[in-house]
Amino acid sequence: MTQGIFTIAAAILMLCQAPFGVFSDGLLGSIEPQGWLKECLERQKNGLTGHPKALSYPYSSCLWAGNISRTGTHGSEWWRYEQTAYYTDGLLRLGYALGDTTLIARGEAGIEYTLSHATEAGVLGAFLPYMLAGEEYSQWPFAVFFRALQARYQASGDERIPAALEKHFLSFPPEAYKSRSAVNIEGMLWTYSLTGNPQLLELAENAWKSGDFYLNEDRCLSPEPLYEHGVTLCEELKLPILLYAFTGKESYRKAALNAQRKLEDGNILPDGVISSAEHLCGKDPLASHETCDIADYSWTLGYFLMTTGKSCWADRIEKAVLNAGMGCVTKDFKQLQYFSSVNQFIATGTSNHNEFMHGRAWMAYRPTHQTECCAGNVHRIMPNYLARMWMHGKTPDSIVAALYGPSELKFLLSDGTECTITERTMYPFGDDITFVFSFRKGGRKVRSHALDFSFRVPEGCSIDGEYEFGGSGFATVSRVFRSGESLSLNIHARPVVKETTGGRYVQRGVLVYSLPIPARVEVDTVSYDYMHGKAPEEPGFDCLNLYPEGSWKWALGADAAPEAVFSGAKGCYPWESSPVTVRIPAREIRGWDLDEGCYTPAIPQCVEPASDEPHVLTLVPYGCTLLRLTVFPGL
Repeated sequence: MTQGIFTIAAAILMLCQAPFGVFSDGLLGSIEPQGWLKECLERQKNGLTGHPKALSYPYSSCLWAGNISRTGTHGSEWWRYEQTAYYTDGLLRLGYALGDTTLIARGEAGIEYTLSHATEAGVLGAFLPYMLAGEEYSQWPFAVFFRALQARYQASGDERIPAALEKHFLSFPPEAYKSRSAVNIEGMLWTYSLTGNPQLLELAENAWKSGDFYLNEDRCLSPEPLYEHGVTLCEELKLPILLYAFTGKESYRKAALNAQRKLEDGNILPDGVISSAEHLCGKDPLASHETCDIADYSWTLGYFLMTTGKSCWADRIEKAVLNAGMGCVTKDFKQLQYFSSVNQFIATGTSNHNEFMHGRAWMAYRPTHQTECCAGNVHRIMPNYLARMWMHGKTPDSIVAALYGPSELKFLLSDGTECTITERTMYPFGDDITFVFSFRKGGRKVRSHALDFSFRVPEGCSIDGEYEFGGSGFATVSRVFRSGESLSLNIHARPVVKETTGGRYVQRGVLVYSLPIPARVEVDTVSYDYMHGKAPEEPGFDCLNLYPEGSWKWALGADAAPEAVFSGAKGCYPWESSPVTVRIPAREIRGWDLDEGCYTPAIPQCVEPASDEPHVLTLVPYGCTLLRLTVFPGL
C-alpha cells in the first residue's frame, strides 16, 4: 500500500473546488483489499493483466512508453493508443492496490515517457504518429490516458502531473474538444480542482457549450430516446454531472439526470449495465453489452454518487460490477468476452447472436478479440471498484463506506491522527458487515477519537438498529469511537423475483442469480481471417469454445417463491463456489432450442409446459457463471 497521507489532502482539496459535491474519491493508495476481493485482484494479476503477451497486440507493445508500431493494415491511427491507455490505467491501479512493483513500473514507464516528451507548448502525447504526420490531433486517446495520470497522482502526489495537464488542456481551444474528445472535460475539471486555475473551468464549460458531440445539452434534455454507440454514451454521460458538481448550475444537473433516466429506461439489462452491441439495443434478454460498457458505466455512476450523495448510485455500481463485471470473464481471469448477455447458452468462435458481427467470435471467452478495446478496459473494472469503496465527506474527519467488500482503510484525521477502519465481511454473499476502528498518533495507540462515519443500506435490504438514513440512503454515526471498537451491520438480503422485458429473474441484494448451464469446454485453434493473425503469445491462455451440456428449458410461475440457502462453506473462492445459493421452483417447457444449432435463442412468446410437476432449481450468483439462464420465461 502506498502512503495515504497525501491522498486525503488531495481529496479534501477537490471538495473545496467542487462545492456542490457531497463525497470525494482519491483514496486509491489508502485502501488495502482483503478476503475474496484480494484474491480476485490477485487472480487478475496472475491472469491477463500480468501477461500482456497473452493479450497480443497492441498490449504486448511498449504501451505509452514510446511509439506503438502499426501492424497490418487494419484499424485507424488512434485506436491502439486508446486501447493501451485502458490497459495502462487498469494495470497501474491494480499495481497500487496490491503493491506490485512490476505492474507499477510498467504503467509508470508510459507516464514518464509522456511527461518527458511534451511539446514546447506543453501538448502531451505528441509522439502519436498521426500527429507527427500532420494529421488532426484526436484527443480521445488522451481522455483515456488521463485516468492513468490521475491514478499516479492519487497514489504518489506527483506535482508534475497537474502542472503538465494544465498546460496540455489549455493548449487547445474549446472547438478542439469535439466528438468523443469532449470527454477530456473530466480531466480539465480534475486538474482545476488541484490548480484552481479558472481558465480550466471556463474551458470545460465552453467545450460543453460547443455541443459538437452526441450527448450534448439539447440531446440530454430532449424527451427523445437515445440511440448511439453505448461506450460513447457511458463516457459522455459523466460530463454534465461533473459540471454541476463544480458550478452548481441547475441546467447541468437536469441534463445529467434526464440523460441517465432515458439511458436506463430504454436499455438497462438485469445485470445492471446498458445494452450496447455496439449501439443501444433495448432491454430484451438477448441483447448484449460490451465489456467496455461495464467499466465505463460503473465509473460514470461514481460521479453521480459523489455529486448527489445518494445510495441508489452505489447500488447501481455494485450491481454492474458484481454481476456483469464478474460474469464476462473466466474465474481465473485468463479469458474475457467482448459481448456478454444475461442469457447465453453457448459461447464459441461462431456463436455471436447479435446483429453486429453476427456469427463471429465476439461472445467467446478469449484472451484476444477482433477489436481490442474490451481486452484493455476489462482490467479497470475491479481496481476501480476498490478505489471507490471508501470516500470522504465534506471534512477530513468524515469517512464514507460507499461500496462494500472486505478491505482496510488508513487515513489521517485533521489533527494528524491515523485512523484505520477494517471492514470484515463476505459481502455481497454474506449478510454481516463489521467495521473495526483503531487510532494511532506519533507511533502510539490512541485510546479514542471523534469521527463521522457513514454507511448505506444496499438495494433490497434492511439493517438492524436505530439509524437515520433519510432520503440519501446513507446513515451517519457522529461520535467518539474507541480503538478496537466495532460497528456491526446485518443487511437482511432477501431473494425476490423481478419482472423484466420478456420474463422474470431473481435478485438477492445487489446480486442477480442465474441457472448455471454446464459446459463442454474445447480449445479453439481456428485462425479466423478477421483476427489479422493475432493470437495469444503465451502458453496457458487459450481461446475457448463452450458448448451447453445442460438444459435451460425452464420457466417461472408468477407465484414462484425463491429461498436463500447458506452452505457455510469457508476457504473457497466465492465466485467459483458461492456460499449462498437460491432455490426456486420452476417448470420444464417444450421447444426453445438453439437457433440454427449455434446461437442463443430469444425467449419464446408462447410457453408450453412439458410437465405439470414443478422442479426445484438451484441458482448461483450471475458472476459465478459462464453459460447461464438469467431471465426465465414466465408461466
